[in-house]
Amino acid sequence: MVSRYSDPHYSNLDLSDSVDQLGSFLSAVLAELLVQVAELDLREAYRDDGAFSMESWLCTRLGLSYATAQEYVRVARALTSLPSCAQALAEGRFSWDQIRALTRFARPEEDEALAAQATGKSAAALEWAARQARRISREEAQDEHDRRGLRWWLPHDGGFRLSARLPAADGAVVAAALERLSDQLPAERPDHDGVFEPAVARYADALVALASSRLAEDSDADRACVVLHVDASALAGGDGGAQLEDGSAVGLEVARRLACDGRVEVVAESERSPIGVGRARRTIPAWLMRLLRRRDGVCQFPGCGRRRWLQGHHVKHWVDGGPTDLDNLLLTCRPHHKLVHELGWTVDRGPDCHATFRKPNGQVYEVGPPALRSEVRRHLAAVPLLC
Repeated sequence: MVSRYSDPHYSNLDLSDSVDQLGSFLSAVLAELLVQVAELDLREAYRDDGAFSMESWLCTRLGLSYATAQEYVRVARALTSLPSCAQALAEGRFSWDQIRALTRFARPEEDEALAAQATGKSAAALEWAARQARRISREEAQDEHDRRGLRWWLPHDGGFRLSARLPAADGAVVAAALERLSDQLPAERPDHDGVFEPAVARYADALVALASSRLAEDSDADRACVVLHVDASALAGGDGGAQLEDGSAVGLEVARRLACDGRVEVVAESERSPIGVGRARRTIPAWLMRLLRRRDGVCQFPGCGRRRWLQGHHVKHWVDGGPTDLDNLLLTCRPHHKLVHELGWTVDRGPDCHATFRKPNGQVYEVGPPALRSEVRRHLAAVPLLC
């Protein structure tokens, strides 16, 4: 089927503008949907249909997954005490992903300010703010600890599977060790496009390296070992195979990996700024990079949200007198760092630390869908049950 928009009559600008307005229209419709969900929930009207919760009713009536229905109900309840944020959603100035992140940390007394500020922040940046704002009670912390666990099994199609659940702090230790070690491991062979194996593969290598290192350091060599059974004929170059003690088949050539030890570093943070090394050096020291990652969390380019393989960007270039201080640095991914340095884009930071990116023509690159135009709002108001 040929799309009606394949007609050259529709320019790229026309289609882009149409997508913008449709996205804002979806937000406005969602805002009204959430208002009605909140009212039905308050009335417990779901009981009329034999449901035991608003979530299960939504699953049935709208064909949603339970996880999505839970989010609808949570956000609907939260917006009843956040009228300014609810209005911003109704005007199409928030997307669903932005509002669901915002409602995880917004308080009623911050409603008006957040509605004004958060519309310029990406969903990834708001998710980061929500994580930072979350507070864990003693009961929740104990529950996290009690639910910790790790298991492994041998799938029928071969290999080894592992799954773990850890408290956040313990998980951070594991993640830091795997990330650090994956950077130190020698690079594997590139694929046919010249791109090395993905990060998840290197994390798997790092986990094996950590375990191998621990076994190598154990004083009880008889117990701290992996038993491998190999046919003698195979060792001589003939036919045969190799099996682990549990019967799993492995290749005859086994790679041995070395690992370095891990460390824990404590960083004391404060609200004093700037923090950095000034004009003393251009490169960002590791301790300052950690503070930058803590502050920004994700690539600050609008709508990006990458959290890995990030770089620090000098807002005012070092060669132009910009210091290597926290208030002159911005977290960016490599592609968007290149965009600023090589492709004519510019970026600056305001007093509120919000980054503003501009295209080569000077136009500000906005985050999120624009507000609905007046004629679109009039059309929306004419739709039954939506006003």
